[in-house]
Amino acid sequence: MIKFVLPVLSLLVGLGGGGAAAIMLGPAASEQHGAGVDPSGAAEEDSATHDDGEDEGPTEIVKLPNQFVVPVIVNKSVRSMVILTVALEVEQGQADFVRTLEPKLRDTFLDELFNLAAMGGFRDELISRKTLEIVRAALSQRARDVLRQKTVAVLVTDMARQDVR
Repeated sequence: MIKFVLPVLSLLVGLGGGGAAAIMLGPAASEQHGAGVDPSGAAEEDSATHDDGEDEGPTEIVKLPNQFVVPVIVNKSVRSMVILTVALEVEQGQADFVRTLEPKLRDTFLDELFNLAAMGGFRDELISRKTLEIVRAALSQRARDVLRQKTVAVLVTDMARQDVR
């Protein structure tokens, strides 16, 4: 009997803990009620707002198919490897254009990521909000330069560091 009760109990405790964590780490109630909800109760579209405050049209997400692997070199030896998966948020209808320029985007992104690694951007605390914002901003600017569009945003969908020793 306990073989059946224990897994169900573990599942319920896990779900309860996950729900409590989501409530605790979620946006504050004042943030939820003020922005993003119109009088009809429907949420505003997130892609309708941009960093510079301009109104833009609908967007689409283009996921780059391969990960980016960047070595972190300390004292002339590889200390760790940073692995990133990114996607681009572009104007609707631009996905094919982005895919045709993917090799150039990958080259530009790798150049920027290697520069960030050389400047010590990935040495200490990798998964921090500051590091993520720096990577996102740098890659977004480089994507805008390559695609020659103002409404391009890089989304870091996965980021990890594997220590080598």
